[in-house]
Amino acid sequence: MRDKCFFLHLCTWAFIMIMSAERGDGDWTNKYRLVRTLKQRGGTAVYLAEHVRLGRLCVIKTIRGSVQGRNAILGEAESLKQLQHSGIPKIYDIEEEEEGFSIVEEYIQGESLTSYYLSGNSKKEEIISLMIQLCDLLTYLHGRTPPLLHLDLKPDNLLVHDGKLCLIDFGSALCKGAGDGGTALTGTPGYAAPECYRGDADVRSDIYSAGKLLAFMISASGEGELKRRGRKMLDAVARKACREKPVDRYRTADAMKKALEGIAKHAGIHRINCVVGLAGSGRRMGVSHFALLYAAFAKRHGERVLYLECNETAMAEQIYGKAKKRRGDGCFLYHGIPVAECRGGIGRGAAGGYSVENETQYYKECGYSLILADFGVLTAENLEGFAHADVCLFFAGDKEWELENTWRGLARLSGREKRLLLLVSGSSPKRFRAFSRRLSGISCRRVPFINGLESDSEKEVMQALMAEIMEWCAL
Repeated sequence: MRDKCFFLHLCTWAFIMIMSAERGDGDWTNKYRLVRTLKQRGGTAVYLAEHVRLGRLCVIKTIRGSVQGRNAILGEAESLKQLQHSGIPKIYDIEEEEEGFSIVEEYIQGESLTSYYLSGNSKKEEIISLMIQLCDLLTYLHGRTPPLLHLDLKPDNLLVHDGKLCLIDFGSALCKGAGDGGTALTGTPGYAAPECYRGDADVRSDIYSAGKLLAFMISASGEGELKRRGRKMLDAVARKACREKPVDRYRTADAMKKALEGIAKHAGIHRINCVVGLAGSGRRMGVSHFALLYAAFAKRHGERVLYLECNETAMAEQIYGKAKKRRGDGCFLYHGIPVAECRGGIGRGAAGGYSVENETQYYKECGYSLILADFGVLTAENLEGFAHADVCLFFAGDKEWELENTWRGLARLSGREKRLLLLVSGSSPKRFRAFSRRLSGISCRRVPFINGLESDSEKEVMQALMAEIMEWCAL
């Protein structure tokens, strides 16, 4: 095997020497000395070379013969010449020849993410640091005009050196809007987003692959190296990035970065400072029950959380009757959760809706980082108050007798989908799949019926859902 590799290396060296001799001393290939072959397949070869005069290492990618997509590769190389980022190799030269062309680019020292993690590098802090660097790289690429999609994010295409991340191999890159829609795109199975196979990629396709990379790093780290809580939060970020529907993923790489930064800061004094509005399409949607469950979840994760009643159910009065302690800010503790109702009740504001803005501001000043505003049933009167929240959770049903109220509520919320999460209460997995296919452009999740007797799998669904909502709150 070693003799065979030596023979291939010798043939490659001879090929370049013969090519140079035929063209004379003035040919551009005389500027470089071949060091070794990095990769060779079909008509494409990648070499490590040294600039003779400068003594600078570089990478030369040669493409010979009638390689499919020749013009596209040349076009992308021209685009890459314009990139200026410390985590992306610089393009030095693009040389066209009769039998093909060559691309000369910067050599980046480092080892692939694959070998790096298989070598036992698995600290949570480093995983987050590398992923944040990747998000910064994607933000830079996606922020160009038109956006540049990498479309082949995988461990072998990321190099790590001294904690720094570098993205290489732009052979599958696509300038969005360059007229490639409808054509099947290349990528690596297991990392490429589903829509790539339909030729319909956008920036969220790279986010999907970033989620797969995060899952790889978590898996390669091993159970013992990541604390249980840290692992669950990273898992939740990876799951959201890898949702099948693009609309259900992070909208941008920067949004994914903020979620990762939230995990990084969670061990310190970190407050997400978010108002979550909760409302249902009708009665008995489990809005208040879910709000209290989520309040307990957020408290366990270090947030100062408040349940604020913004409806006419008078549940707060019942809680007050059972509460054993009143706080100085006017709240009662119910199973350790501060509970309050809007002072002045549900008085109508100038716009005819429930005025809770002053209330939430007051409780923010009291030091609460997460305020859960329960609006009960969504109506025309409380719509504006509910929609004013930072994150809107709308609870609805998918049973035949519930659908009329569900569609009515979604019609009222039309145009507010970016901050809206539709939660389908008490649905079975099969029925939910059928219902979700009827939706377009709306993030939708299933909420298991929680009564203390649910299965372990349903408990996991609920925990994953609450972790995802926490991410929304951190953005």
